[in-house]
Amino acid sequence: MLRPFLAALLGPPDRLLARLLGNGFGLKDLFTLVNLVGGVASIAFVIAGDLWWASFAIMLGYLGDVVDGPVARITGRQNPFGTELDNIADHTTQCVAPAFVVYLAYKELNQTLAFAMAALLIATGSIRHARGAAAKFSFDYAWHGMPRPVAAFIFIAFINSTLFVQVLGGRWVGVGLVVVVAVLNLVPLPFVNHHGRRLPLWSKLVIIGYFASCFAVLFWARQYFWDMLFVCVTMYAGGSWIAMTPKERREFFEASRSWRRELNEGSGTSTKPPGEAP
Repeated sequence: MLRPFLAALLGPPDRLLARLLGNGFGLKDLFTLVNLVGGVASIAFVIAGDLWWASFAIMLGYLGDVVDGPVARITGRQNPFGTELDNIADHTTQCVAPAFVVYLAYKELNQTLAFAMAALLIATGSIRHARGAAAKFSFDYAWHGMPRPVAAFIFIAFINSTLFVQVLGGRWVGVGLVVVVAVLNLVPLPFVNHHGRRLPLWSKLVIIGYFASCFAVLFWARQYFWDMLFVCVTMYAGGSWIAMTPKERREFFEASRSWRRELNEGSGTSTKPPGEAP
């Protein structure tokens, strides 16, 4: 009942944008641009030296990333242009911008260390992005390696949390956390998602509880918002393996081996997207 209503509501502006801009552009791409602008805003706040807003801009951008997929399905405008624009926006906002946030957080401690941490995050995130472009990993139940939003949220949440500044050695814990996140970007481990499955009620309640607790803390105890976010995303990262059945884990590793063979067999051949300059 809701889907036809939303389709009727979103259809006219979607068709208007497609007529005005053409080339596959639609309403869903405006939300993708919200994601992209969030990353640009984050980098601007880094330049201004504002760590809190540099981090929060990434969160606001992520809202656009959450919405663009459902809007594309409702309007029937899922296309290669939208996929590529979404990949570019995600890489900017969930890989490059968070690395700059880390640089800002650590540059007063040690500028060389700050640079190395930022470079590590961008390098591993870029390798992950290139692998995905070179060979598509197809598995309905899980992502291959830590998904970009989770990777970004874990360390930006930690460096804004009270743990970072109030716990002895908190900054050095953050260094180790960045290294762990960078490694988890690339390792063949499953991180469960909702695609291709009906989530059990307990799982839905946990997810709703995550989001509700973060927003509640944001409005009533803002100083602990990042602590709550860090707890939520860390619990997700640690609980992904548990949430999968033994059968799903076996299927994941079979799909992972197949994907890595495809990636290796493609070595030495051009895998750039069509139309991209060499």
